[in-house]
Amino acid sequence: MWAWLAIALSAFIHITASYCGPRWQYFFFKPFTMVLLLGLAWNADVAGVYHDALIAGLVLSLVGDVFLMLPKDRFIAGLVSFLFAHIAYSVGFWSQLDGGMIWWLPAMLAAAGVIVFLLLLPSLGKMLLPVAVYIAVIVQMAWAAGEYWLTSGSTAAALAFGGALIFMFSDLCLAIERFRGPFKPSAVVVMGSYFMAQSLFVASLLV
Repeated sequence: MWAWLAIALSAFIHITASYCGPRWQYFFFKPFTMVLLLGLAWNADVAGVYHDALIAGLVLSLVGDVFLMLPKDRFIAGLVSFLFAHIAYSVGFWSQLDGGMIWWLPAMLAAAGVIVFLLLLPSLGKMLLPVAVYIAVIVQMAWAAGEYWLTSGSTAAALAFGGALIFMFSDLCLAIERFRGPFKPSAVVVMGSYFMAQSLFVASLLV
């Protein structure tokens, strides 16, 4: 309980600092929140591919966070870091698959991915291919989490799938801000959903 309260407080301070400052709190508490989540995941009483893959995803996400916060634009480096984070999460989710594939799920998720890509397309320019690859990978990650949930029905799988869907929403809002222009509540929406998604992934290790 205390660990989750510390994570929530750290995330709240980061989001608040993005509007009101001070800047050191903005730069410190974003990675610190991920470090707290990493510590919680590391100490989970779970072993195997699922645990290791989620740890790898959290570490890569932390690296991506740092790249996106640097004064000079490191968007590509951040994008690549999160791309590999989603691949790591996917490995964890696919490792839990138990049973046959549910084929309507990837069709729905792929359709959502295409819609998002078409929404962003007029503003992508030279980023068209990297963004297309990123969308494909995160859709695949959500598919993996969804298959895990649909075939097992466990609480851990439900948390993982919920986290994957929220992660897709967070990245959609971040992409809109990046390519279509900033909007005032972006920090609350993007970072609030981002921390929630990562927290659900960690929670799936603890139930």
